[in-house]
Parts: sequence; C-alpha cells; structure tokens
Amino acid sequence: MKKPLLIKQIQQKDNYTFSIEWNDEIKQDFRLSTLQKVCPCANCVDEYTGKRLTNPATLQEDVKAISIKSVGRYALQIQFTKGCSTGIYSFDTLRQMSQ
Repeated sequence: MKKPLLIKQIQQKDNYTFSIEWNDEIKQDFRLSTLQKVCPCANCVDEYTGKRLTNPATLQEDVKAISIKSVGRYALQIQFTKGCSTGIYSFDTLRQMSQ
C-alpha cells in the first residue's frame, strides 16, 4: 500500500524561494512567483472550462510570502505580498511540479 504524500519539512531558501522535503526524502524547490502564476483558485481559473483567467506574464517575479499554512493534511495555502492569495496547492500538485 502506498504511503500518503506528506511534508516532512519546509525551509525558506531566500526571499523568493522555499523548499519542501517530502516524507519519501525527495526535495523540491519552489519559486513563489511560479506558484502564483499557476494559482488554482476560481478567480484565476475558470472552474468550468479550466481556462486561465489571469495572464501570468503580468504577475511580478519579486513576489514574496507572508505565510505558508497547511490546509488539512493535503495542501498548502500561501499568503503572497501582492496578487492573488486564495489558491490551495495540493501536495499532489506541488509534487508534480518540477523546477
């Protein structure tokens, strides 16, 4: 039986990047601006068509995080310094992203 995907540790690398170490020892780096560009919330993605409603090119690269919070045992929510902060990033979605 497959173990559930869980975060072992989150570490801030610099003002714009953080890393996740997963419970299977895999480590990934995430740029905050990249995550904001793929925000999955209903304001950024049409829930019926899946079409992106925001233009990622208009989002700034220097976005920082005010906080990163767990949503249950399956996702993270990031409070950004500017722009949309309502997206919930599932662990599965984060794991599938590669830098």
